[in-house]
Order: sequence, then structure tokens, then C-alpha cells
Amino acid sequence: MASSVKTQMFIAKSVLPFIIVVFECWQIVSAQSLREVRIGSSDISFSNFTTYYARDRKFFEREDLDVKIILAKTEAALAALSVGELDYTTFSTSTIDAALRGMPLRLIAVTLQQPVVSLIVGEEINRVSDLKGKKIGISSFGGLIHVAAIYLLKQHGLNPKDVTLLATGGGVTGLAAIKTKRTDAVLLSAPHDLMATKEGFKALIDVGTVYKLPFGGISTTTGKIQQKPMEVQKVLRAVLKATKAVVDPRNQSDVVNYTANFFKLDREAATDFYRRLVSASNPAGVVGMDRIQLAVDSALERGLIDKPQDPHTVVDFSILKELKF
Repeated sequence: MASSVKTQMFIAKSVLPFIIVVFECWQIVSAQSLREVRIGSSDISFSNFTTYYARDRKFFEREDLDVKIILAKTEAALAALSVGELDYTTFSTSTIDAALRGMPLRLIAVTLQQPVVSLIVGEEINRVSDLKGKKIGISSFGGLIHVAAIYLLKQHGLNPKDVTLLATGGGVTGLAAIKTKRTDAVLLSAPHDLMATKEGFKALIDVGTVYKLPFGGISTTTGKIQQKPMEVQKVLRAVLKATKAVVDPRNQSDVVNYTANFFKLDREAATDFYRRLVSASNPAGVVGMDRIQLAVDSALERGLIDKPQDPHTVVDFSILKELKF
């Protein structure tokens, strides 16, 4: 009996190192089998929330993808995308603008049906018309926030030349601009608009209630769509599965907890963020061409193009429509 126990212990001591080595090798091979994909984004906000959620909740990993999210200014990210330094971006309106200017880019999914953006002002501003002669902060020129700012001004009888638009950056930098009185107003996406109201500023207008532009999504190059359709499928499937998970009531607690940690919000603000996220989310990924037409019309109005363009030329939902979950 003692001999048998000694034999088993000898075998265990001999085999265990082998098992550990095999396990470690499996981990290395598993990690190496993931395809690295670089997704560009200009900030961390409502518009790209589901892409971060997909990364951190391993939706990309289940598609054998190792996703790196690269933060860069919108113009730099689009340029990097066009030359292959990035594989995808989380932009929607900016991609449409770039495609209209001739860059080989396409919007391939829209994750939010409308902007979740507020016009944040100080106590002395009660109407949009009060902003005449004032400075308004936007995240960058050419993006959705810029387009929305121009739309709001015109809807309230102001010419964009009646104000000074400043590219303050989004998120915390945009909030800092109004706090330091660099601007008199700023357009902020959630949850930074919530942060602003907690600091005593007013949310004068919820942009998404009046301007239904596509907000957030996935874009890539025409070359990627043609040459690596399977990879495109994997990226889209991961993002849309994450979007579906976010809006599923069974996941509310996880999404609220994730939001609180991700944006450093208290429970009340995280819950408010969650409600707005669910109401604006677009799990199907496709929007009507009338939404895309809004962005094209804005480009014409801003002088980026000199004649009307077909909205079908700036999007490509073909892979998305054939996607199986």
C-alpha cells in the first residue's frame, strides 16, 4: 500500500510540471491566435460606449479578436484609418464627411439612433438666442457635435457667424472649458453633460430630441470591406452583440456597475446614463437613409461638397445585413 502511494506521488510529481508547461503553452498559443484589430476613437463617451463594453466584456475575444482602442483626434484617426494604421473607427458623421470628400471610407454600422448630447450653459443663458456673440465649445470641427451646433443655432434664428465655435475637445476637456469660462456654452455627450449639471450648469437642450443624426458606430475602409469581409463580420458581430446585451434588462445591474466604474459616476448618475443608453441604442446597427441624408445635407450646407450626393455612397450595410448571430 505504501509502495502504491509512493508510486502515485512519484507519477504526480513527474506529470505535474508537464501539465503546467502544456497549460502555459496553451495560453500562449491561445493569445497568439487572436487577431489584433485597432479601432480609433476621439474620446471616451456615450457614442462609443458599446465598443468599450464589447472589449471589456470579451465580446471581441469570443470572435478571436484582440482589440486595441486607440484615442486620437478625429482628423488624425480618419487619416490613419485611410492608410491602414487603424482598422476601424467609432465615428459616424465624421466618416460620412470624409467619404464625401473622397476618402475611401464607409460607415458600416450605427450603434445609436440619435445623439445623446446636451447644450450646457451657465445660469445667465436662458435661450439659444442668448448665445449671440458668445463662445460655444464643440469637441472638434466636422464631427457630429459641430454639425449639431450649427443645426441648433439655425433652428433658433442664429447664423453660425453670430457665435464663436471653439474646438475644446470632448468629455472632461469640454467640461473644463466652460468651468474655466473659456466658453459660455458647450455641447457635451453623456455622461459628461450629467457631470456638468451636478456642477451647477444647465442642460438647455437635449440635442437628440430635435436632431436625429446617426450617432456612434463602426466605420472602415472600402478595401477592408472587400478584402477582409470575415474580419469585418467578427467586429460587427461583437459590437452588436454587446449592444444587444446592454439593452437586455437582465444585464441592467452589470451595465450600471460597469458605467459607474468606467466613468467614475455615482449610482444615480450611472442609472440615469443607463436609461438614456437603452432608449437611444440601435441593436440592429442599420438606420434609414433619411438619417444618413441629414448628415449629407449638413455637409452640403457647410460647403464640404458643392452639390447633393446620394447617401448610399457613404455607407455600406451589406455585411451587417447578412450577419448571423
